[in-house]
Amino acid sequence: MLYYVTRELHSYTIDDFLACFRRCGLVAPDFVRPISYEALFANKCAPIGNYVFSDLDRLSGYEIDAATEIAKAIASVPGAVVVNWPNRVLGRYALLRRLYENGVNSYDVWRLDEHRMPTAYPVFIRREQDALGPESPLLKDESEYRAAVDALQSSGRGLAGRIAVQFRHQADNDGIYRKYGAFCFRGQIVPQHLFLSRDWVVKRSSIDLTQAMIEEEEQYVFGNPHAEQLGAIFKLAEIDFGRADYAVVDGRIEIFEINTNPTFPRVRRDRPERARRRHHAVEGVVAGFRSFDQPIAKSGFTRFRTPKPKLHRLRDRSLRRRMSDLASGIRWRLAGLIHF
Repeated sequence: MLYYVTRELHSYTIDDFLACFRRCGLVAPDFVRPISYEALFANKCAPIGNYVFSDLDRLSGYEIDAATEIAKAIASVPGAVVVNWPNRVLGRYALLRRLYENGVNSYDVWRLDEHRMPTAYPVFIRREQDALGPESPLLKDESEYRAAVDALQSSGRGLAGRIAVQFRHQADNDGIYRKYGAFCFRGQIVPQHLFLSRDWVVKRSSIDLTQAMIEEEEQYVFGNPHAEQLGAIFKLAEIDFGRADYAVVDGRIEIFEINTNPTFPRVRRDRPERARRRHHAVEGVVAGFRSFDQPIAKSGFTRFRTPKPKLHRLRDRSLRRRMSDLASGIRWRLAGLIHF
């Protein structure tokens, strides 16, 4: 069994992927089973199996330490596979800094609450830990940047957790921007899509696709032209599984992010002109997950200890409160057993 771990509120990625098989009357990859960090943390035990740790950018530092204890417990089971060690996967800022410093990306990134100021423009401002995109337009120079930062603070928003990203995207002669998306399964690259848009913020294809554009996307998905480069980038990032979103600027790959809990391709019957590409990507994802699901002789549960900083060690608590905690723990464990 392969357990795909997400935040409870963000399991829709894997849930939607698995549901698309049933909607289309296809055999679902039943060896993949979603499970939440919340259930694992509450029960302090985990069903033995292979694990993909996703959603790591949504965990606090304490939760990263706790998730790493789960990974260590799983890894102690002979034959079990741990994908994405929680304590090694870099957040957006650290990842983009590493890629810039190693010459992968040509653009830099700055924290709004650090002493460094952007040294190249244009830049845009965004939150580090969400997928909502830019919070500012492209800022052409230092005066526009300072004005945007002042406006943030004046509106009551803070600088912590926000970053400025140098813009290096490049439109073609027709003013069309391209964003590529490809999965990595421990070095195996599976292209998912090529989005085209006239907007510099490319979330999806936002123009009417011509036949030539559909063929261009198929050539990308079936040809997998960036496999070798992407494999090296994931290795540098110490990420076993995720999807890289990137552009190609002046012939070089520029990574926007590596998402450890991305949306997945889904089989659909309402878009026949792109069905061949979708089926190929879905098959690649299933094969990638299957490569993680190694046989394990042992079954049952493995237990782990969560770290307990002093602030979490509440002393001198009333008997009533301790009994209430005990009852809550019993309920969580029963719910967890049913969930598993």
